Amino acid sequence: MEQLDEFFNDSITGLGKINDPAFLITRPAATTKDTEMNERYIVITPAKNEEKMIEHTLKSVCHQTLKPLRWIIVDDGSNDDTASIVDKYREKYPWITLIKNDTYDEERSGGPKVVRAFYRGYDTIADDDYDFIVKMDADLTLPDNYFETVSRCFNNNSKVGICGGYCVNEKDGKLVKEKTAEFHVRGAFKAYRKECFADIGGIKQVWDWDGLDQMMAMYSGWEVEVLPLAVVHHRETSGEYNLIRHSFRSGKEYYKMGYGFLLAVLKSVSIMPKKPFLLRGAVFFIGFTSAFLNNSTKIVDNDLAGFIRKFQYDRILKRFRCTT
Repeated sequence: MEQLDEFFNDSITGLGKINDPAFLITRPAATTKDTEMNERYIVITPAKNEEKMIEHTLKSVCHQTLKPLRWIIVDDGSNDDTASIVDKYREKYPWITLIKNDTYDEERSGGPKVVRAFYRGYDTIADDDYDFIVKMDADLTLPDNYFETVSRCFNNNSKVGICGGYCVNEKDGKLVKEKTAEFHVRGAFKAYRKECFADIGGIKQVWDWDGLDQMMAMYSGWEVEVLPLAVVHHRETSGEYNLIRHSFRSGKEYYKMGYGFLLAVLKSVSIMPKKPFLLRGAVFFIGFTSAFLNNSTKIVDNDLAGFIRKFQYDRILKRFRCTT
């Protein structure tokens, strides 16, 4: 935890540990005037067996310079002390709500399961007046000005529909930036302008919901912005999942989103260097091929599928031009 404290101090970069100037965090002084920016937001956090992690997130949100109207934490069938830890904070912060989903299963899973938990919270805010909504995980440490910066992003550019920071993981006592596409805001801390969320019909109960939502937003004319805000994810992405099963599911979803064989081959090759070496890429392509052979139902229409393919091919061509 000492490194986290240092990491979020004013003008501490972490350089020497992580050679990336984007890690610079310069915070404005904290303010108690939480409504000064005239931005209202609601956070929804699905949580399952997070007793070891959730206090990081609770402290982070409670220390924000711009606090939420409501923070709805959905305890998705935990059998540990997650709920009791949240209850301690509810006593002090009345804007925190805990919803308990007593249906229990052993598996930690992303995809449709986490989206269903999200909607358990979302269904309670139909009459609330807010400007943006945040889907946030329960195992994060945020800089104190995180939501103030998100709010400013939405205020400064009316075309931005989705925004958020970037992810760093703790590895061997160091904070390392997680590799992800330059346009992608991680589903662990994704903020949606209310109008954008309505335009895309919310987030879908599919495996790759946090890729599909951005494509739908851009297709609808919204912009996605990755902010220079480092968010510590205490559990590495997919770290709790079976990586082989995860890769197979991702391959199937790739077909359902209309990517096509060439993009599937390129994607498979790109993830082959990841552990377990070669296997993840191969299983991803097997998943894609399985969905193709079974003529699995697409989750996008032809127009959106065409937009997705064009977007990805344009990215590939741009990268190719930059290297020649």
